[in-house]
Amino acid sequence: MNGCNQNDTSCLATDGRHKRHRNRLLMRPLSVIIPALNEAKTLPGNVAALLQSDVVEEVIVVDGGSTDGTFEAMSAMANTDESNRLKVFQSEPGRGQQMNYGARFAQAPWLLFHHADSRLPDAGLKAIAALDEAACWGGFEHSFSPNNWKLKVVSWLHNYRCRRTGVVYGDQSMFVRRSFFAHLGGFRPDTIEDLEFSDRAVALAPSVLLPIRVQTDSRKFLQIGEFRALFQVCVILWRYERNRRVGVEGFFKPYR
Repeated sequence: MNGCNQNDTSCLATDGRHKRHRNRLLMRPLSVIIPALNEAKTLPGNVAALLQSDVVEEVIVVDGGSTDGTFEAMSAMANTDESNRLKVFQSEPGRGQQMNYGARFAQAPWLLFHHADSRLPDAGLKAIAALDEAACWGGFEHSFSPNNWKLKVVSWLHNYRCRRTGVVYGDQSMFVRRSFFAHLGGFRPDTIEDLEFSDRAVALAPSVLLPIRVQTDSRKFLQIGEFRALFQVCVILWRYERNRRVGVEGFFKPYR
């Protein structure tokens, strides 16, 4: 299985201590971190499903200044969560900043960075928990919901690109060992945070692409137009690869 270089223990040494600590306290292996912005319609159901998993230690929602009641709804949900596994915070806006903020409070050995409008089956969560100690980071195969033939083409290209390059995008529900994440210094704000992090991570350890599909809400692609949205993504990536200024604000604005 793909994983860390066995000669480089940077992503394993700290986790050995975490593993012993977890065994003592029966800690579940996953901390799920969700950056949120105006996701009051989709987020509660997503979080409820994650909390049902017996491998999830905690779900950490970091709101970036929602105006649709997301923070209030999630705070109310946390107040009625008898398991005390849901934690809700606010931070400065920006997906990278929000995920870094949430990671500061995570306790489990694995960090799962999960988009608010994505769905991952419980089998995916259990697959992370079952990874051997050589694995440092990775993601899942991508799909859209609802789907059509154009979006299937987009997902196929997305997954093919990941298998060829090892680079994982945020909508593939990136998972990272907590010690490896700390070793890399987390996400760098004011960048395409998932791509930039993947570039640094894959230089140290190959990614693991698990053959389970995470479903991403397709509303953005459907409203922009499937192939037009794909073209915009390609332009963003082309500019990033050439170290040019990347204007992503328009593409990544909330869609309803």
